[in-house]
Amino acid sequence: MPEAAWVTTTDAEIDEAIRQAKVHERYDRRVESVTYSERGDAFLLRLEHAVTYSVPRRLLQGLTDADAKALRKVEILGQGTGLYWPALDVTHSVSGLLAGVFGSAKWMNHLHLEAVHSRIPA
Repeated sequence: MPEAAWVTTTDAEIDEAIRQAKVHERYDRRVESVTYSERGDAFLLRLEHAVTYSVPRRLLQGLTDADAKALRKVEILGQGTGLYWPALDVTHSVSGLLAGVFGSAKWMNHLHLEAVHSRIPA
């Protein structure tokens, strides 16, 4: 059995990581509220500065087969930087959603292939 590998991080490296995070923190968009619209089958994210962003449920990994009750129960994490559906144990980052990242690389590839196939004439 291989020996466990240990990663050593110095105090200086930790301090630098915290400094870098603070530099970029002001650019993070944060969610103030989130609601699920059954009619539109989408999540409406209200961001700071009254900006609203809509994300179709069908795009979000882990939420495609969920019922409306589970979809409505979403928690805001990390001062608005994440979304969590406790009944489904699904988490998505707000910055990822705003960048068009709706799941893992495998999920994103699935969405890409789905889009390509829907454009090909029969």
